[in-house]
Amino acid sequence: MSKVKFSPKKLIVAMSLAAVLPMTAVAEAATADVEKLQQQIMELQQALEQIKAAQQKTDAKVANVEKTAVTTGKGGAITIGDTSVKIGGYIKGDLLYTTNGVNGKNGLLAAAHVKGADSNKDDRVDLSARESRFFIKTATPVAGKTLKTHLEADFYGTTDSELAANGHGLRLRHAYGSWGNVLVGQTWSTFMDLYALGELTAFGQHASALFVRQAQVRYTQPYDGGSLMFALENPEDGGDDQSTPDLIARANFDGQWGHASVGMLAREVVDGDDKEWSTAYSLSARFPTVGRDDLRMQFNYGELGRYMGLVTYPDVNGSTTGLEGFNSWGASLAYRHFWNSQLRSNVMFSRTEADDNPYGTVPDSSQSFHANLIWSPSPKLQYGIEYANWQVDSSGTEKELDTVQLSARYLF
Repeated sequence: MSKVKFSPKKLIVAMSLAAVLPMTAVAEAATADVEKLQQQIMELQQALEQIKAAQQKTDAKVANVEKTAVTTGKGGAITIGDTSVKIGGYIKGDLLYTTNGVNGKNGLLAAAHVKGADSNKDDRVDLSARESRFFIKTATPVAGKTLKTHLEADFYGTTDSELAANGHGLRLRHAYGSWGNVLVGQTWSTFMDLYALGELTAFGQHASALFVRQAQVRYTQPYDGGSLMFALENPEDGGDDQSTPDLIARANFDGQWGHASVGMLAREVVDGDDKEWSTAYSLSARFPTVGRDDLRMQFNYGELGRYMGLVTYPDVNGSTTGLEGFNSWGASLAYRHFWNSQLRSNVMFSRTEADDNPYGTVPDSSQSFHANLIWSPSPKLQYGIEYANWQVDSSGTEKELDTVQLSARYLF
């Protein structure tokens, strides 16, 4: 039997191989696991990129929907994208009793209508809903400012026969847009101070009311305690074509003490080749008194023409050798009293006079008195009864008219 010879060197080599071989296997297995993990990470990254891309598409779709989505806003307005839209108006029905044969079917009375009063004619009763109206208002943020528009119409357009249909055409009241300090379009004349108008159910207001709507370009500059207004407005003297717009400026003063305003009008009147500038002025105020009560007053003077009393006086004076405006004045005083939160009354006196009147058909003076009782059981409902007395003096001939008006107004 041969003898096996022990070699320490061979033993060391064998033991090293025994240790390395398992480690190599482990390393190979670990490398495979790392590669697999890297593959999974790449797949996960790809999945995340796909999810991100899908989310971006969804966000874009949502943003596009939001631009055209219709939502409900404050005050009954709806919002379409960035634009707030409000649709409103009211339905108004009037029953008007007039004396001395004056036609009150339109619910519109002024000195010109009172001149037709005849004590030999019967009294009349007329019913109308022509004052009903609707409007569309919008507001859109544009370049850091709000772009506003207002479109409004009533039914004082062309009149159909009352025998059957009682149709009445639409009439444009307001159509304007404003952005920042500038307003362009048709609305109340800047020569009017809406705060001075009485709260009357009579559509034509009172004898000395400034009552004109027309196209214009207006600039308003607010300041602490009021605003300044400057406007170029549609020129009209009832005759020749005008080449110069009416120029109007107004200063408003507001505070806890109330409201006051000063207005000035300058316009060119034309008669053939003759042209002449005429001017007029208006002072108005509204003051709070006791509780919710208020006092309103106005004084107008100058060559007012068509601007006062629904064309009570002409624009030019025909008694002079040269072209000259027709001078007149008008004043009003009104008091509003709240009996309670739902019931209130208004009393108003108004008068006008001509300085120099060469026309036999033009009133030397006119005056009106109104007294009403208004019940509002809800902000959307209003019922009223109003008494009015009108007196017009033309060349010594006095005409008088009494009216009683019942009205119901439903806002929407």
